[in-house]
Amino acid sequence: MKTKGRTLDMTSGAILPLMLQFAIPVMLGHLFQNMYNLVDMTIAGHAIGDYAIAAISASSALIMLINATAMGFNTGNTILISQAFGAKDYDGARRSFAGAVELCAMLIVVATSTLLLVIDSLLRLVKTPAELLVDAKSYLLIMVIGLFATMFYNLLAGVFRAVGNSRIPLVFLIVSSLLNVGLDILFMVPLNMGVSGAALATVLAQLISVALSGGYLYVNYPWLRIRKEDFLHNGSLLKDMLPMGISISVSNALFAVGDLAVQGAVNGLGADAIVSQASANKIKSFCITPSIGMANTCAAFAAQNYGAGKLDRISKGIKTGILFNIACNVVTYAVVFFLGAPLIRFITNTDSAQVVADGALMLKIVCAFIFTQTIVMVYRMSLSSMKCKVIPIIGTAIELVSRCFSAWVLVPMLGFVGICFAEPLSWVISGAVMVICYIWVIKKARRNIAA
Repeated sequence: MKTKGRTLDMTSGAILPLMLQFAIPVMLGHLFQNMYNLVDMTIAGHAIGDYAIAAISASSALIMLINATAMGFNTGNTILISQAFGAKDYDGARRSFAGAVELCAMLIVVATSTLLLVIDSLLRLVKTPAELLVDAKSYLLIMVIGLFATMFYNLLAGVFRAVGNSRIPLVFLIVSSLLNVGLDILFMVPLNMGVSGAALATVLAQLISVALSGGYLYVNYPWLRIRKEDFLHNGSLLKDMLPMGISISVSNALFAVGDLAVQGAVNGLGADAIVSQASANKIKSFCITPSIGMANTCAAFAAQNYGAGKLDRISKGIKTGILFNIACNVVTYAVVFFLGAPLIRFITNTDSAQVVADGALMLKIVCAFIFTQTIVMVYRMSLSSMKCKVIPIIGTAIELVSRCFSAWVLVPMLGFVGICFAEPLSWVISGAVMVICYIWVIKKARRNIAA
């Protein structure tokens, strides 16, 4: 069957060129996604001050928990689309898309209603300072109400990537990022809406991305246009999809819960520590762009080749992706080592020398270990794409325990330095476990094929 929209079959051909063809748009997309958050912080810092940055950042771990859970759910639900595409089963891909829409809608209803009931409790859980509570709640409330936009954008982006098209999500993300910049300035400066304006700008920009993505998918991928009958008699399909969605969703949620523990420890250190960590994390998010790109690429690569029964090719793809990221890690570390402090000062517009010093220290420590994060993400997402449901959760549970250890043991002992080691410690331990598990899984799969 000849498809109208752009696709990328990664089951044959030279591996690195194929992976870069897929990964580069994902990386650019991640850069613009980070631009959402960075613009919020930079405009808030320059227009309102450190207080606004602290108010937005105090609930950042909660927002990450919500988004990570939603994104994981959609990623898991689109795995079957990618596997069906790899097997050239286009009808199966369309039915899987219909199932993903059903499951996505169900999660939106359950998650939004639940979160609206427990917002106050969640903010208390992460020890939000009293002086930041009102603004932090208003920011979080708008983001929760706009969860449907985040969910459907990530679902549609996942569908495009499942069939090998990583460029279209990038195009729409660039457009919405530029809109987000304009709306941020409009809402926070002339309209003086404070941190609520930053949240509203993000939700509206994502909503526009949903409309553009959905329209493009309908016009250019007629074979993915969902029919009424695709929603009928699909109980067995949903039973197959739901465990994968839950697996990655729970895995991401456990990861974010670990961040909640760390955020609570940071909030307990005061507003300066919150600003230091938040600004360092924004810069770190740009540094991990190659890792994000290659992890998503390896997930799609593994899913397509698993569907095609090419296990050796999966291992070669993983090795290629990790080596590429190690080279990128050397470059990004050199940048933050020499320019970390000026970047922290520029983003926050702060007058506090302590904020700059702590933020620069965190960058030097965390960014030295990004290659271990690459190992964790590549192996975990590849295993999920090979229908492994439990192992990714185990790996993330290890990260959760490691981060809780840092928050509850290292921070009381070392202060802000303990925060700096929270992520590296979790990456090193979980990465070792993921590599061992992958070796076991791939050997078992080969034995099953041989039998």
